[in-house]
Amino acid sequence: MADEAGNLSYRDLQHKFVSNLNGTSLFEISVVVSCAPMAVLLRTCVGGIVMGSMASHSWLSSSIILFLDYMTLVIPIILSFTVLADYASKMLVAMAVFIGSCMVLKSAVNYFEGNLSTKTLLHSRTNGRQPFICNFRAYVLIATAISILAVDFPIYPRRFAKAETYGTGIMDVGVGAFVVSNAIVAPEARNVSKKGTSFLKSFIKSLISSSPLLVLGLLRCLAVKSTDYQEHISEYGVHWNFFITLFIVRVLSTIIVYLITSPNAYGPTGLGLAIFYQYCLSKLGLEDFILHGSGGDGSRHGLVNANREGMVSCIGYLALYLMGLQLGRFLFIKRDTFSSWLKAFILLVLLDILFWVLTITCSNNVQPVSRRMANLTFVLWQMAYNIQLLSSFLLADLIVAVTMVTKSDNPKAAGCEVCYASTESLKRKPIRQTYCACLITAINRNQLAYFLLANLLTGAVNLSVKTLFCSQGQSLGIVCGYMFILNLVFSVLHIWNITLRIH
Repeated sequence: MADEAGNLSYRDLQHKFVSNLNGTSLFEISVVVSCAPMAVLLRTCVGGIVMGSMASHSWLSSSIILFLDYMTLVIPIILSFTVLADYASKMLVAMAVFIGSCMVLKSAVNYFEGNLSTKTLLHSRTNGRQPFICNFRAYVLIATAISILAVDFPIYPRRFAKAETYGTGIMDVGVGAFVVSNAIVAPEARNVSKKGTSFLKSFIKSLISSSPLLVLGLLRCLAVKSTDYQEHISEYGVHWNFFITLFIVRVLSTIIVYLITSPNAYGPTGLGLAIFYQYCLSKLGLEDFILHGSGGDGSRHGLVNANREGMVSCIGYLALYLMGLQLGRFLFIKRDTFSSWLKAFILLVLLDILFWVLTITCSNNVQPVSRRMANLTFVLWQMAYNIQLLSSFLLADLIVAVTMVTKSDNPKAAGCEVCYASTESLKRKPIRQTYCACLITAINRNQLAYFLLANLLTGAVNLSVKTLFCSQGQSLGIVCGYMFILNLVFSVLHIWNITLRIH
């Protein structure tokens, strides 16, 4: 690195550090991200030991809960993404042994207190809670916030960074996970969209509600250009970025959803669009255009050529969004008993197996995964990956219900039982009415603001520190400090009942 620094500018070194990478295996990504649902179980066990009930009205208790959440929900992910990346499987086993020991002890206590019989548990009421969705959506942001800064430090394995054209890194799941995360809680997925609304009214409403994303995208572009901040052009293009992609997908989805006569056709339409898009990539020359431009020389002359990756990949992300809507409709089917959620878990696992089979088959016979193009294999992989995470978080809830419930209780959810006490846990109003200092709920309350501040802090760190030359200790300290500040800000906002309405 030192020899290269003598010939290249620091900005060029940064660009080289994140360029021409090929990613890692699908299996390793699945193992590493499994630390997230395991961390939720860890928080449940440690929280039950340290705090008992998570409800509290004192600043001391809130501070303890914040520290507990940070140590159990965030630190394991930081470690598995960085210095312990090579030992992720061993880390999972160690967490599982500790969690298993805690739950065995709790089950033994429950046995003497009077535990629920299997039949009673299966028919026990769960009040329709869906906390695993909250956990999933929060962890999409936590993992993204860690990665966008840690990738600039030597402690972040290069195989986890974004692959150049083909390949799979942990960072390649970021935008896809955001798209699925938004889709599964969209009004169309929750069946709360207003029927009979005219197309024009729906379209204008979508434009207005999505306009902050466009504004943020334009502001990010201006900020990057004005500060000469290093950027990876082959990711989205010269001017395009993540926010603009989300804006386009949201607006286009409004048009497609209006044209679809049956909500049950969201998924098939998305899959059909992804297949047609792949046909255009493979047979009609669209892949060559994305990789080499209209002139075949890779030039960036003209607005379309300059942003061809961002513009064209929106088709793949739109297909993924539509499939996410179908998944959301399944998740929000009313389920009031433990047995109904157990059946839902089994169905999710079967669906996940199907998507993994399709992903591997498509990768071997059609085209490897390409986040840059958001091709068919990428869309299938994103569905497999996100369903795996959702089912893992649901499994965490089921495990807690089995091992930590007595005759005097209803089944609890993994995480904070205060936040997840009602079917309205995804809505802001009940969250404001319920006092707690839970980090998961704090993040869910201000998702876009959380991601925006993460980007701003990442930029500030990169402008003030030469991240490439930091030691392992310095790198880990900066990333941990950054995540603590980020989560502290939104925990305080949550405690103060402040919701930042950016979208």
